Amino acid sequence: MEALVNGIHLHHVQAGNGIPLLLIHGYPLDHALWQPQVNGLADTNVARVIAPDLRGFGQSDAPEGAYTMETYADDLFALLDVLQVERAVVCGLSMGGYIALAFWQKYANRVRGLILVDTRAGADAPVVRQGRLDMVELVRQRGSKPAAEAMLPRVLAESTRQTRPDLVELARTMMLRQSPAGIIGAQLGMAERPDSAPLLPTINVPTLCIFGAEDAITPVEPEGRGMAAAIPGAKLVVIPNAGHLSNLEQPEAFNTAVREFLSTNYTNLH
Repeated sequence: MEALVNGIHLHHVQAGNGIPLLLIHGYPLDHALWQPQVNGLADTNVARVIAPDLRGFGQSDAPEGAYTMETYADDLFALLDVLQVERAVVCGLSMGGYIALAFWQKYANRVRGLILVDTRAGADAPVVRQGRLDMVELVRQRGSKPAAEAMLPRVLAESTRQTRPDLVELARTMMLRQSPAGIIGAQLGMAERPDSAPLLPTINVPTLCIFGAEDAITPVEPEGRGMAAAIPGAKLVVIPNAGHLSNLEQPEAFNTAVREFLSTNYTNLH
């Protein structure tokens, strides 16, 4: 499905008719990251799953320029309006988590709950920021391939890479199909994103933090535990044998954690 928001077409999929659950993918990926959740959570009594392709990714439009986390949040706010969703549980993985926090800052009244997956609240360290700007130049010269080559070895747990060639190939294919404009826009936006750590104590909706035990990009220690400790009442779930894409690597464990979170906090609330 397509929705016209803020002058661009945003592709999205929907399934189920329970609690609205907005799934925000990471970089450099698209809504297909969430296929195990679209299939596994779109149960009549569990969730109305909404999985968009962010601007620049998947089948959504890819305008030139930087995409700030606030720009992504504005797009998702407009998408919820189009879909007539008043309040959603907002779930973001990696860059999607940065966007979820930006969404909380701007549109807290539209947030029923937060699920923060394999992400961090802090801004980039200078060396990371410079790495993003270097990647922008590489992608301008060589297309999407350098971004995929840089990310692929880091996003999956060692155990996954050794035993699940199908998942390695799925992640590679997803990264390689992203447009250079989208990759550049996201990298420029992430490079300038502010420190969201001061926001964490302000979160007053039910919050679940999910981290892969083998996540090398945003490790459980200190990122996951620190984030959960800073958000009042937040719950931390650590998923064994999973890296940065914990929802894709261990979908049953991930879906169980989300289902329990939704049923505990939103019984009979659609």
